[in-house]
Amino acid sequence: MSIGKLFYKLFYRPTLFIRYHLKHFGLPGWIKMLRGERLMKKAAINALPIHLTTDNKVVSLCFLSGDRYWHQTIYAIKSLHNNFGENFRVKIYSDGTLKEHQAAIIKRFAPAVQITPVEAVVKYLDQVLPEEKYPVLRSLRNWHPFFLRMIDIHCTPGWSVHLDSDMLFFKQPDHIIEAFNQRKAIYMLDPAEESHFVDKPSVLKEKYGINCLASVNGGIIAYDNDNVDYTDLEQKASLLMNNYPEAGPARIEQTLMSYLLYRQNAEPLDKKTYSIHYDSQIYVSDDDIVRHYIFKAKLPYFQDEWKKIPL
Repeated sequence: MSIGKLFYKLFYRPTLFIRYHLKHFGLPGWIKMLRGERLMKKAAINALPIHLTTDNKVVSLCFLSGDRYWHQTIYAIKSLHNNFGENFRVKIYSDGTLKEHQAAIIKRFAPAVQITPVEAVVKYLDQVLPEEKYPVLRSLRNWHPFFLRMIDIHCTPGWSVHLDSDMLFFKQPDHIIEAFNQRKAIYMLDPAEESHFVDKPSVLKEKYGINCLASVNGGIIAYDNDNVDYTDLEQKASLLMNNYPEAGPARIEQTLMSYLLYRQNAEPLDKKTYSIHYDSQIYVSDDDIVRHYIFKAKLPYFQDEWKKIPL
C-alpha cells in the first residue's frame, strides 16, 4: 500500500467527521451543537405520547430514520402534529442503523407509527425490484443511504411523500395534502441556483436523453410510484455509473431524482414558505410553513429551533 493510501486510510478518512465540524462550526460552535443535540435527545425520550390516525384514506408521511436521526424524526412528527392534528399517518423506514430501543422510543411517542426494518424492505425489493433484473438500482441502495429514499420508500405502490427529519413545521402543509389528493408530484425548491448533477443539463439531455428539473432539494419529495418506469431508470442509472464513475453518490442521486420528477411533471413548493436554511444565521418569518435546516443551519437547529416545538 502506498504512503498516500495509508495516510488516507489511517488518518484522513477516520478524522473526516471531526475536521468537517471544526472547519464549519469551530470548536465552540461544535460544542454548542453537541450540547443542544444531547438535550434534544433527552427531551425526545420524555415526549408525551400522541395519537395519530390509522385511516388509509388520509395522507401518509414517510421518513428515513436511524441512529443519528431518530430524535429529529420525533420532533418533525410532533411539529406536524401540532399543526395537523392527528389526521395523518406516519411510516418510518430504517436506514439500517435504527436500534431496537430507538424504535421503541418512537413507538412509545406515537404508537400508530409504522416502522419498517431493513430486512422487510429487502424482502419486498426481492419481489418487485429483483437484483438479477435491476442490478444497478440495487447496488445504489447498498452504496449510499441517499438512495434509500428513492428505492426503499418509493418502490411501494401508490403515491408517496418522503420528508427529511431535520425539518420543523410551523403551519399545516396544505400543499402536501393537495398533492396527495391529486396524486401530484412535488418537491422542495432549493435556493441555490446551481444543481449538482453529474454533468451540464444540456449534455445529459442531448447525449443520454436525461432531462432534469433544476434546484431540486430532497427535503420533501412526492410522486406517484406507480408511474415510475424502473426498466428505464435502471438503464439511466447504468449510463450514469458507467460514464461518470467519479461523480459520487450525491450527484448521481440528484440527477436520477430530478429526472424522475421531470418525467412526472413535478411542481416546486413555494421556497418562501417551505424554506431551506443553510447558514448559522437563519431568518425566520411568520409565513414559514416548514424550515429545513442544512449545513451550518444545524447549529441554530440543535441550539434553539427544536425548543420552539412543545412536546
